[in-house]
Amino acid sequence: MNDTQIHGGDVGLISRMYNIPADEIINFGGNVNPLGLPEEVKTAIRDNINAACSYPDVTYLELKKAIARYTGADPDSLIAGNGSTELISLFIKALKPRESIIVSPAYSEYKREAELAGGSVVLFPLKEEEGFVLSLERLKALVTDKTDLVVLCSPNNPTGSCVDTDTLRELLDCLKEHNAYLMTDETYIEFADDVKAVSAMPLTNEYTNLFVVRGTSKFFACPGLRLGYGACADAALRERVLEIKDPWSVNSYAELAGRVMFLAEDFIKRTRTLILSERSRIAAELNKIKGIKLYDTQANFFLFRLMRDDITANDIFEGLIKKRILVRDCSSFPFLDGHYIRFCIRMPEENDLLLNELNKILQ
Repeated sequence: MNDTQIHGGDVGLISRMYNIPADEIINFGGNVNPLGLPEEVKTAIRDNINAACSYPDVTYLELKKAIARYTGADPDSLIAGNGSTELISLFIKALKPRESIIVSPAYSEYKREAELAGGSVVLFPLKEEEGFVLSLERLKALVTDKTDLVVLCSPNNPTGSCVDTDTLRELLDCLKEHNAYLMTDETYIEFADDVKAVSAMPLTNEYTNLFVVRGTSKFFACPGLRLGYGACADAALRERVLEIKDPWSVNSYAELAGRVMFLAEDFIKRTRTLILSERSRIAAELNKIKGIKLYDTQANFFLFRLMRDDITANDIFEGLIKKRILVRDCSSFPFLDGHYIRFCIRMPEENDLLLNELNKILQ
C-alpha cells in the first residue's frame, strides 16, 4: 500500500496496516534524533513528577529566558507554543494573509492554515534542475502588493536545502517594500553545518516583518512533549497571537524540559557530531548506487530521486517495510512525483542496514 498520506512519524498506523509490531519497525520516516531524549530532560521530569499537579506559568517567563539564552533572541520577542504547528497556525490566524506564497515542496500545514484563514495560496516551486535550491530572483518576481506572507522552511522538508542569512535579509527587504511578512520554519536548523550562517533568528532583532518558528521534536527528540517557540519583533502582531492563543498550551513537563534541554551542551555536541559525520558518510555511499540522484542536504534526512522507469518510490517503500524499515514515499508533496524517497539519519548500524537493503532492491 502507498504511504503517501501517512505522516512520517505515524508508526502506529503503519504497524496496524502491515501487522508488524510497532517496536520492531525501524523508523526512518520521522526525522527524530536517534540519540533520544537528553538525560537532563529525563532527570528533570523524573525528579519533578508532581509538576502535573500545578499550572505552568502562563507567561512562561523562565522558559523564554532559556530560549533567549540559546538563540540570542530578545526574550520579549518570544512566544512558547504547543509544538511549532500551533505557532504556525496562530501566526497565520493573527496575520490573516490575503495571499500567501509558500516555497514548496513543503510541510502541508502551511497551505492548510493559510486556506483556513480565508486567503489564497500560491505555491512557489523549488526546481529539481536547480537542486531544489531557492532562486531568490524567481521568488522576488512573484511578490506583489497583494502578497501578505511568504512561508519558507530552512532547512526545507523534504528537500534538505537551506537559505543563508544574506539571502534572507535580501528577501526581507523586498517583502518590506510590499508590506509583507516572512515566516521561516527552522525546525531543522540545528542540524545545519553552520547554524549562524543560515539562521534567521538574529534577524528578528532587525526586522519587524519576520516571524521565526522552531520546534524541539526533531533535534531534542521529544515530539510527544509538544514544545515549540517563535520569535517576532512586531509587538502588535505578537499581541494578536497571544489574544487567540489558548492559555497554558505548553504543559508543565514541556515547560520543565525546555528550561533544561537548551543547556544540555554534551547532548547538543554529540548530536551534531553524529549527524554531520553520518550525513557525509551516507552521502558517499548513496552516490555509489546507480539509478538514483541524491540532493545536497543540511538537515538530518536525505531526499533522492529514482532515475529508472522500472521502479517507483512505492516499490521501495513496500520492499523496505517487509524488512521492518520505514521510509517516506514523497509523492504526496507538491512538485514531487512517485520517484522520490526521503529517509532520516539514525544510528550507524541502522543506517548500514538501510543502505544494504536499498542496494539489494536497486541492483
